[in-house]
Amino acid sequence: MYARSKKKDIYKSILRQINVEIVESRNNMVSGSLSAEVNSKLQLKLPLVGGGDIGTKVGTTRKEENGKTFKTVAYDISIAQDMIEILQQSSFSKYILLENFHYLGEETQKELSFDLRTFQDVGVNFIILGIWREKNRLAQYNGDLQDRMIEIPVEPWSEESLSSVIEKGSSLLNIEMKELAKRIVTSSFDSVGVLQELCKEACLAAGTKETMTVKTKISKKELDKAIQKKLEDYSSRHIRSMESLSTASQKTTGEGEVALFIPYYFVKMLLSMNFEDIVSGIKRDKLHKEINKIHHRKEGVRPGDISNFLHRIIHQQISKNVIPPLLDYDRSIRTLKVIDSTFYFFLRHADRGTILKEIDDPVNLFSSAQGKQYQSKTTQTKLPNL
Repeated sequence: MYARSKKKDIYKSILRQINVEIVESRNNMVSGSLSAEVNSKLQLKLPLVGGGDIGTKVGTTRKEENGKTFKTVAYDISIAQDMIEILQQSSFSKYILLENFHYLGEETQKELSFDLRTFQDVGVNFIILGIWREKNRLAQYNGDLQDRMIEIPVEPWSEESLSSVIEKGSSLLNIEMKELAKRIVTSSFDSVGVLQELCKEACLAAGTKETMTVKTKISKKELDKAIQKKLEDYSSRHIRSMESLSTASQKTTGEGEVALFIPYYFVKMLLSMNFEDIVSGIKRDKLHKEINKIHHRKEGVRPGDISNFLHRIIHQQISKNVIPPLLDYDRSIRTLKVIDSTFYFFLRHADRGTILKEIDDPVNLFSSAQGKQYQSKTTQTKLPNL
């Protein structure tokens, strides 16, 4: 699924995959404006099993193509009940898989969470894959789902499980990495994907591309090269993400008044903060306190300003094309968390001070722009005739 997909787009995709044809039709004009019914409904072509008719939808037309009988019916697929009727008429009995659910905007996630309750009542079941650092994310959007879903966390991996991946790979390649295993695991931040990448790059640095005839030891120097290689791979995306996020919602609060620029100060705080504090999760109150320490208008940053920023953190990332999102806010425990292990890796190994210096300070830019505007007005002012 894509970040800007809406609920109706997702339902259209489901129908296409179960071979329900969406009939393209022109919009009808009624008294110079679009008909509300035409605007809200889609014409769908449903096959009739055994040629019999099913349902009583108004506007049904029957057609025969290639020896098969179809009916064309208008449905509003943004309504869960209409979707259920279509699925039932299509004899649908499979699970529906929604992958990358966390890419969707928060409003779309909420809408789908409410529809899931309706689908569940009639036995239409969904499997939803998403990345969150909190439990029962969907139940937070719709409390009715609390005891109606099973949550299966696939991360974090335990240290023991990650170590076993290294052991198995080492055995297959006939290499020795035992002395480096703990450092590799620690640098992976519970992600088996990052761990595999570090092992791969360390092996390549040692010239190991296949099972060795003689047992080969991977050295600390080669692991250092692997860490540097992955830092370079991850840096371009994450630096661009920090730059983009820092410019979110940069609007003035009034004529001549500097805006709060909370996204910029948040990025500045994140790049300056103790790494262990980031790993444990940043409490909302602590985040507010740290931003106040460095903000140009300390008295102007209210708790509500911070809460509003955190509640929209996913939306702000998606709007700035930070996809998949790097950060999420758990409202239940009022804690901001990193949800991308490669971002942990980047924050741990990158020169954050240098990166921070390269991000434009919006307060300076605003002051400079105001100065130029004032200078322009002064230059254009005509002197009175003496």
